[in-house]
Amino acid sequence: MQGLVTEAVANALPVPVDRELADLDLGELRAELEHVAEQARAALDEGIPLSAAVADPRFDALVRFHQDLRDALFVELPRELAGWIERGVANAEPAASDGALGFVDALAHLAREAGTRGADARSAGHDPQARLQRALAELLVFEALRLRLLLVVWQSEDFERFGGEESDVDAIAWEEVALLLDDPALCDTRVRPGVLMMAAAQVSMARESAERAQALRRSGEEVRERLHMRARLRAALRELRLPESVLLENALSTLLDEPRLELPELQQAHPLALQGMSRQAMDQRVSRGRRALTRSPDHWPRRRQAALFDLLRPAG
Repeated sequence: MQGLVTEAVANALPVPVDRELADLDLGELRAELEHVAEQARAALDEGIPLSAAVADPRFDALVRFHQDLRDALFVELPRELAGWIERGVANAEPAASDGALGFVDALAHLAREAGTRGADARSAGHDPQARLQRALAELLVFEALRLRLLLVVWQSEDFERFGGEESDVDAIAWEEVALLLDDPALCDTRVRPGVLMMAAAQVSMARESAERAQALRRSGEEVRERLHMRARLRAALRELRLPESVLLENALSTLLDEPRLELPELQQAHPLALQGMSRQAMDQRVSRGRRALTRSPDHWPRRRQAALFDLLRPAG
């Protein structure tokens, strides 16, 4: 599956790969993606939507991959890398200025090609790597669309204020991938799969938001206030450094209507944020973070350097 992985990684980046990054050692990533592909294929073969599989502990590699991608949006980037991404986004052609949708375009074509090869292989009585390649490409299309939708949702608090969850975004993203990936319209080279899927997903998001808003009108003021407070708190947490964001989200889980994890379990679930951190250090960050959130935003433990979230979220 090396050809797929190499091409997928190259196209997954939000801006063109330059010479300085072209020689990265992708061996570890390739091995991880192969394991992820196997679990994605197993979930699909069982009839489990990938939006559900990424939250199913039976598919531990999928769960980690899904969470790591989300956390990676908030990792502070070295200035050189942040500048490289900014230049790439600024220099992109207007028709392809959205790097996340360019990612969807590239992986959608890979998925369709792998699906064709898989069908040919089955009819010939053998099935080499095509079905695994298809599963991985489908997963990457889903994850890219999901991350792009999250960036749009997080632009305001409306979706969360109406009670929307990230799992709802996952479900909408997968629904559009499942419906449109093999649509004959994508055979037309003038059609961009990413644009088509994103447009369809945004229509679904708007419809769900309208339905939730209507349902909330029949709810009590207490329910609306609780959802509004929860949305504001989540928005505030997204502005913090990743370790503080993860730790405080867990510490404030009662306010967020989420399960609270013990710190070792939380550390295992968020290695990008908490790996190598001692129990004492985590406790101290929670204590300081709680106090900081009671003060003005100037005193919050905000990121000192830009993260992908800051560079890729829509303007406005």
